Amino acid sequence: MVRKGLSKEYIEFLLTEQRRRKPTTWYEKLCKFSEKLGISPPRQVEEKMKFYIAFSNLNVSPKGVFSASILFLTISTFITVLALLLLQDLTTLMLLLAAPFFFTWYIYTYPSFRASVMRVQAGDESIKIILYMTIYLRLNPNLEGAVNFALQHVQGPISEDMRKAMWDLHVGKHKTVEEALGVYTQKWVWWNEDFVRALSLLYGVLTEPTERGREEILRKALNFILNSSHAKMKKYVEEIYSPIMVLHAMGLLLPAIGLIMFPMIAIFLHQEINVTQLIVGYLIFLPIINLFLINRILQKRPGAFMVPDISKHPELPPEDYFELKLGGKRILIPIKILSVLVGFLVMSYGILHFTNLAIDLYSRPPGEPRKEILLREAVINVENVLASFSITAGFGMMAFLYFYLRSFQRMKIRNTIKNIEEEFKIGLFSLGNYLAEGYPIEVGMKKSLEEYEKLGMEKRPTYAFFQRLFYNIKNFGMSFKRALFDRKYGVIKYFPSVLLREIMTVLADASEKSAVLLGNIAKTIASYLENVFVIEAKIRELLEETRAALRLQASFVIPMITGIVGALGSFILNMLRLLALKLAEIEKSLGIVAVTGGGLSRSASSVVDLIVKGFANVIPMTVFRAVVGVYTVEAVILFSVLLSGIEEGFDKTARDWNISQNLLKAIVVYGVVNIIALIIFHGLQASLE
Repeated sequence: MVRKGLSKEYIEFLLTEQRRRKPTTWYEKLCKFSEKLGISPPRQVEEKMKFYIAFSNLNVSPKGVFSASILFLTISTFITVLALLLLQDLTTLMLLLAAPFFFTWYIYTYPSFRASVMRVQAGDESIKIILYMTIYLRLNPNLEGAVNFALQHVQGPISEDMRKAMWDLHVGKHKTVEEALGVYTQKWVWWNEDFVRALSLLYGVLTEPTERGREEILRKALNFILNSSHAKMKKYVEEIYSPIMVLHAMGLLLPAIGLIMFPMIAIFLHQEINVTQLIVGYLIFLPIINLFLINRILQKRPGAFMVPDISKHPELPPEDYFELKLGGKRILIPIKILSVLVGFLVMSYGILHFTNLAIDLYSRPPGEPRKEILLREAVINVENVLASFSITAGFGMMAFLYFYLRSFQRMKIRNTIKNIEEEFKIGLFSLGNYLAEGYPIEVGMKKSLEEYEKLGMEKRPTYAFFQRLFYNIKNFGMSFKRALFDRKYGVIKYFPSVLLREIMTVLADASEKSAVLLGNIAKTIASYLENVFVIEAKIRELLEETRAALRLQASFVIPMITGIVGALGSFILNMLRLLALKLAEIEKSLGIVAVTGGGLSRSASSVVDLIVKGFANVIPMTVFRAVVGVYTVEAVILFSVLLSGIEEGFDKTARDWNISQNLLKAIVVYGVVNIIALIIFHGLQASLE
């Protein structure tokens, strides 16, 4: 047995299913190409790989993954040795040696990572499948119809398997829906055991003779999957506390301490450590490590929320474009190009300053003239502050515009749809009450609208929905179904929520039978939606403390600390300069004592020489503050990704929006704190001089 309840034969069956499709991703193509090398992994490793590949839906083989890992390790090691011979630098060697092993390990473990991601996506998808099946079975106790209804409106790993099962049913491989779905049940158990249990409860609808019993089964199935999601999220919140603390230390506290030490490292250890490599480590390698830790935290997140589907909204702009309307024309503007142009425009002052600085530094021989240039960069004045902050602001503005323009139009659509979905249950329940009492559809809708008007809720999206629907029925004499889905006047096209469309599809079918049945089904669906949003509210309450802490760190704590650190670097460098001057004065006075046999002048002279020579290798303070600013932007983006992942799961629109909002606040906080700290430290320096 490979895993409890999973035989080797079943794993082979899943792998055979996946090999039927062509490789599409870069990883699948890499493994397919590397498989020609024929490097087979050890038997135990192969069995373990088969399990993860089967549950990752990747079209690869253990031999391909293992061969790709060996091939990448060999090529990257050769490049590393070649670079070492050319550079001959110990610190560079350490960084280059780490990179091949890291990326080789990534290729080797990608199937297990992908399997974990698929598990999370299956958790999100399972709630939608059970909800749609429950809604359909309430009207039509037909399991095949319920599965097909759910598959029309759900995308994900479970629904992909369900489509294969239904195809096999239609071509005669299986006799019943239960038998066809049972082929993939073991796979789904690993992804989400509670989904399989809820699905088994739904099977009981077909054998339950009473209406009341069927309603109880449907209610129990939906509540079971929702309550299990709540329990899993509660456990997840408890487990991620320690990893987040580690990330806080690795991504913020320890790097901040290291940044404070930059000037002293550059002066006293310039022969052993290259400052340029430290900068590359901070801006490239450290964010990669933090991103890796964040992905490991998020991949364990259980499915919880129903993310609004905005894909069918008529005003949705293409990805990586945002829309402008001028003179009735729709103009699509590429986001990446605009973001880069604006970013470089803001950075232009800093780029010009640092270009002139580089020319001054590398056109002069090392020594005293070089030291004077570096000391000039350490002076706190308007020119130097603007030069360093323009780089920070430009890089931050580039990132802000990219994420903001990708999300602001989509977020508006998303929020509108989510508001409709959250509020719709109230209007649906109100309408259902009137219809269940025997009122015709037009009268029931009119009374529901009057109820909204009495409460002063005319601006709610549900009121607008029912008002348009009532207008179509009353003025055009349309049926309930046509008033909803008419090509020209149909209400549903103005409210492009996938969930809303499917609910109204069920209600439209019921409306052709009787208004009383329509009312009962409307109330039932409203109760189901109420349960979904109650559990979602409980989960958000569980996450509130974690969300608040991460939001505070991303928008305020990180830019505040790095703003102080950036100013502190200039202060430390100037203090070392003052120390060198004081030691030189002491040396001069001790030189007189040295004639009478005093032995202190040699020691003092060595310290002064060390500091003076070190100034020729120190990083310019304007460059240092620019590096700190860029790292601040990267850290805010990473913490925002973590916040959005915990809060919203795999919702890219919400992720981009959170990043943009946190970046905007962080840039302002960083700039204000950095300038205030520079003024304070400049005052302290002046008092000491």
